[in-house]
Amino acid sequence: ETFVNLYNKGLIYRGYRIINWCPDCKTALSDAEVEYGEQEGNLWHIKYKVKETGEYLTVATTRPETMLGDTGIAVSPEDERYTHLIGKTAILPLVGREIPIFADEYVDKEFGTGCVKVTPCHDPNDFEMGERHDLEQVLVIGDAGEIIFEGPYKGLDRYEARKRVVADLESQGLLVKTEKHMHNVGGCYRCSTTVEPLASRQWFVKMKPLADEAIKVVKDEKTNFVPERFTKIYLNWMENVRDWCISRQLWWGHRIPVFYCDDCGEMTVSKDSITQCPKCGSKNVRQDEDVLDTWFSSALWPFSTLGWPEKT
Repeated sequence: ETFVNLYNKGLIYRGYRIINWCPDCKTALSDAEVEYGEQEGNLWHIKYKVKETGEYLTVATTRPETMLGDTGIAVSPEDERYTHLIGKTAILPLVGREIPIFADEYVDKEFGTGCVKVTPCHDPNDFEMGERHDLEQVLVIGDAGEIIFEGPYKGLDRYEARKRVVADLESQGLLVKTEKHMHNVGGCYRCSTTVEPLASRQWFVKMKPLADEAIKVVKDEKTNFVPERFTKIYLNWMENVRDWCISRQLWWGHRIPVFYCDDCGEMTVSKDSITQCPKCGSKNVRQDEDVLDTWFSSALWPFSTLGWPEKT
């Protein structure tokens, strides 16, 4: 009832977006199911050659293995060091892919070298930049945390691939320096495995229209927090909330009430089980194999105890 209701209101949709993926549990997670902790890592400074001028740009990254999926380099529009390179092309080391150099407001010219490698399939901010600048999407890491990109690293575990990529950059004289770097790393709340951000087709709840209402009742003081300091934490969360990924690739849970026809490709969202396609009449129909996020299901409890969907 809830899923179909929200879907019909345009608040639930199926889309290809960046999600948190646990390579151990092999399922998507919501942002709330990722537990962050400080970890000591490295910041690798890598040289990218500019095709037109022959000069080099230096890009700093904590995850060199994802560079196989780079499809752009972003600089701040206010950074005079790089203005002359906007619109030009860089050559991606180890791969040889030609990638555009462009300006985007997201880039902080004070951080790192002021140049950001853009890997749309493996970082939420990069994904959004990719959408804005119509960049190619290249998926590099698979469901088990292995490299799926064709080439010498294919099949390697992500951390083994990192070592090989760094060694190859070094041997080609493209590694400028490596420095120690403390950064926040997300782990799966179930098994603590480091979560992989990757682009995937999943089901989402559109959060902004819901968050706007939830913000309003607090700002209008219809709802108050005790102690008051939690108001700020709540508003910060609500104002920055991303769309909520609600599909899970687990064995247990409410199965998503969506049916696909293997003959005409029609998708039907229905409260009742579908055995025949409403569009073409085919009996070759299957239900979505994913289940709903536990938190989506547990949120239904107050409705089910208060007589909903009847008007009680």
